[in-house]
Amino acid sequence: MHRSFGLLAIAALPLSACDAATTETQPAPGSMQTDISADHEPPAVSGQSFTATQDVAGYYLPQDEVAIGSISLNHISVGLDWEFEQYQSGAPDAFTPLAIIFDDTSSPTGVGELGNTYYEVNHVLVPDAYAVSDDGLVLSGQHDVMGGFHFEGRWNMADVEQMQAGYPEQAQSALTGTLTLGAVVFEDVVFQGWLGD
Repeated sequence: MHRSFGLLAIAALPLSACDAATTETQPAPGSMQTDISADHEPPAVSGQSFTATQDVAGYYLPQDEVAIGSISLNHISVGLDWEFEQYQSGAPDAFTPLAIIFDDTSSPTGVGELGNTYYEVNHVLVPDAYAVSDDGLVLSGQHDVMGGFHFEGRWNMADVEQMQAGYPEQAQSALTGTLTLGAVVFEDVVFQGWLGD
């Protein structure tokens, strides 16, 4: 799994202190979103568990726009099995193996070493609790700017295997799940699997 598009590089970018008005605006057109329900409660998850026997490490990019105002989902990053082991053991300087990355599309852009365009402001949501298995991925946490978040999804293992073989074009639906940001729920979000450049 290549690291040129990895969480370490992304996390080094500055975070913005965007105000509540930004995060409370309506989801962008085209977002897969259910009705907003004030009493919506996502399934509970506690602790940190990694039991996957299949290699699910990679970057999972949404096929459709998932956004609230200018805050747009970029990808979900899933690390390697040994990275989860080190992280859960509390090893010093352990790589954060699981995160949801959002871009602030109203922020300035830059050009990376590979010629890719990126937004200078992003939000890295690291879960407090998660469970990664051969069936899927569940995670939840709290972010200073984005608030409470939860994701529950299932792997399409055939597509995950294509991703691992280096065929991202054959991994168009490697992961499908429901993302909850506060009271906003995005259902049936489909993610393409990618190993990075």
